[in-house]
Amino acid sequence: MKQYCLFGAFLFALWSCQSSAERDALPTLLNLDIIDSVLVKERDFFMNVPAKVELIGDSLLAVSSNRTPAVGIIRKNGEQLGNIASGDFPIGAFMPSSFDISDYPIVYIIDKRSQSVLVFNVENQEFIEKIRLDLPKDKIIRTIGAEFKKTEEGFLVELYDQKHDAYLPDFYRNSGDLLYFFDNNGKVQKSIMEYPEEYKNMEGSLSPTNYLKMSDNNQTILLSFPHSKKLFRYSEKGEEIEQIDLPPSRIFDYQLRAADRIIDFNSVMAGEKQSTKTPDNHYFNSILEDEKSIYIGTWMKIGEGGIDKTRFTHLMIYNKKEEKWYETKNPKGILDIGMLAGVVRDTLYFYEGSMMKYDDKYIKRAVLRPIED
Repeated sequence: MKQYCLFGAFLFALWSCQSSAERDALPTLLNLDIIDSVLVKERDFFMNVPAKVELIGDSLLAVSSNRTPAVGIIRKNGEQLGNIASGDFPIGAFMPSSFDISDYPIVYIIDKRSQSVLVFNVENQEFIEKIRLDLPKDKIIRTIGAEFKKTEEGFLVELYDQKHDAYLPDFYRNSGDLLYFFDNNGKVQKSIMEYPEEYKNMEGSLSPTNYLKMSDNNQTILLSFPHSKKLFRYSEKGEEIEQIDLPPSRIFDYQLRAADRIIDFNSVMAGEKQSTKTPDNHYFNSILEDEKSIYIGTWMKIGEGGIDKTRFTHLMIYNKKEEKWYETKNPKGILDIGMLAGVVRDTLYFYEGSMMKYDDKYIKRAVLRPIED
């Protein structure tokens, strides 16, 4: 009996070592090559600084803006197709924090101004309905870049804690759940996902970035706080299905860094520039999933200088059949390639509309290629 126990312990130790080695293995390198670029022909409407981009099927892109309160629909050839803009409808002004186009041509917009979901038909330029959300006390919709999804039973919405200054450690420690499930009448059904310990344990101030990133493949939801080094898969009813370990990276820095002291919003607004500096942590700006793979687009500040020389993006790709991670060897300037919008077969689509270098916007196609020895 003792021999069986020792043999079992040996097998467990061997399995543990192998699992640890697999987790610690660096991803296989790929090249990300841009193959062409199409100019967006802005005749009917103007989008200024993209907040979210998403591919619709294999022929259209939806784009929302950090500065223009609208969601625009663009063909892959760069032609504008339709636009849902604040002020164009009898409901009055609205402020899109995010959108969902899974039922296209129906567009769902989460509106910070009215704390509601607004429903439109973009082909008919028709406003359909307004669903007021019954928000929990001390919670509001994030102003820009809230995670948002139309589910079969209602909506999944990221809410923002308004009790604490987002620069302060208590914001991360005491925000509670961040994602709320609402039914189709706007009533809360369930909530999930607090900030992980990596964020709660920080003693100094963090840069107030949206560290939570979400994707979906219609049947399930993928969530990640990159500095926890995990992907979490949930059902549309908020039940956790699995956790996937994120790989180490040669380029992306998983280390979460805080300022060496407490900084608050008022001191930042007062213009205390150097004394109010918080570290620029790397983070994810997109997670996409199809039948074969998971694609993670990163945002990284590397070095010192202007945005055109220091802000980069690269991809981490998980092949689900192989259960293997890859990453791109050649980071691209965020102003050169833009944001990942979607994948059609082996082609990746990006939207670059930064307005930092020029007024023109581009839809760029790229492919992943193995690195030849």
